[in-house]
Amino acid sequence: MNKQLLQEIMELSQECLARFWQMDPEFVIEYFDKNIIWIGSAKSQYADTYEDAVNDFREIAKELKPCHLSHQEFTVAQNAGNACTIVGRYITTTDDSVGYFLQAQQRCTFVWEIKQGEPKIKHCHISNPMGELKLAEGEKFVNALGEMSKKYWISRIQSIHSRNKIIVTDHKDITHFLSPAEILYVNAVGRNCMIYTTDGSEIYNRGSIAEFIEKAGDSFSFVHRSYIVNNMHISSIHPYEIVLYDGSQIPVPKKRYAEIKNKLIAFYKK
Repeated sequence: MNKQLLQEIMELSQECLARFWQMDPEFVIEYFDKNIIWIGSAKSQYADTYEDAVNDFREIAKELKPCHLSHQEFTVAQNAGNACTIVGRYITTTDDSVGYFLQAQQRCTFVWEIKQGEPKIKHCHISNPMGELKLAEGEKFVNALGEMSKKYWISRIQSIHSRNKIIVTDHKDITHFLSPAEILYVNAVGRNCMIYTTDGSEIYNRGSIAEFIEKAGDSFSFVHRSYIVNNMHISSIHPYEIVLYDGSQIPVPKKRYAEIKNKLIAFYKK
């Protein structure tokens, strides 16, 4: 394909994603090849027939909330004459009209082929961490995360005006007064610990990680013997790691994965 056509197909890929997240699966379906293969993140989202792919897209759309895309990066991974592969990553954020805030980084792959002068999608893969887990029958993890995000922003506003601070002293004998919402996670460093904050600061705390969580309160969880995370900053949980909204990845022990996931779910459902 020439550069102009590649650019048009890259832009079409972006348009397909934008329309999909605006709950318009028909726009994308219009470009499906009759022999399309669709792969999503859920175990059930593997379709190797046109009919199954169409049905799956329509079912997914019913569960979506309107979202918009930002921080989009797309690349031509392969150009093979009448076919090309587009890969990309972007951030999906719920629209202001939605009753909660939710944001996640996603990845995608589109394989396009020109047939009878028209671009057709031969393969499509969209990672979707916003809908990977089910909490209970008929309930998606996305909903719990949305409620969690709402709690986060309420907590954030309250913490700004609150006198309740976590007081820590660093290795230079400087005392820091931190609002709980400022803290992303804490990592044990020998007998002391390192505190990572939302503004990118790293504070070396003269005190153990166990002592820290006693001060921190129930919005923080021990997810690993060396890590404490702020529940309000968790974006998703996967085997075997927790992903925070800033992209930080926190390890979760295999033996405690189910226990930690259930505790987090219970926290979000309070």
